[in-house]
Amino acid sequence: MPTTQKTLMFLSGFVTSLGSVVVICSILGTQAWVTSTIFFTDAISNGTIVMTYGLFRGTSTQDLNEGLQDLDKNFEASFVFLTMVLFVGNTESNHLSEELSQKLYPDTINERTSHTYGYSFWLVLLVILLNIVTVVIIIFYQKARYQQKQEQRKPVEYAPRDGILF
Repeated sequence: MPTTQKTLMFLSGFVTSLGSVVVICSILGTQAWVTSTIFFTDAISNGTIVMTYGLFRGTSTQDLNEGLQDLDKNFEASFVFLTMVLFVGNTESNHLSEELSQKLYPDTINERTSHTYGYSFWLVLLVILLNIVTVVIIIFYQKARYQQKQEQRKPVEYAPRDGILF
């Protein structure tokens, strides 16, 4: 028969793991993880490029103040998922959105860029937190189990030989 402590530890580990799975499913169901807005000028006009990064693919839309704009462009880099995981550092330090917009719209000159992180991006942090809590619960359970085994062993180690034989 399991003890109450053991039952509560397994139940809390199950709840945190289940919460992590639910959050991951909601993350995978959305496409707009991060949106970058790039303000640009070119020889004819000026406007913005809005790049929306999804989990495995993204969309780029050009919005011009005047002139003819390009059609929406879709992109897929084989490492977009890795880029999402490292997006904050990668985008800010390596100017990922600016370089990608130069590849998609080569005639433009970038002036300013802003990034917006969608709720799916922030939910990844919740998943990481829930997994850390699950690991901590498992570690506490293992320590409690080890201490219980040590306490069961102690009376035999310190008992006199006559008591052990009896």
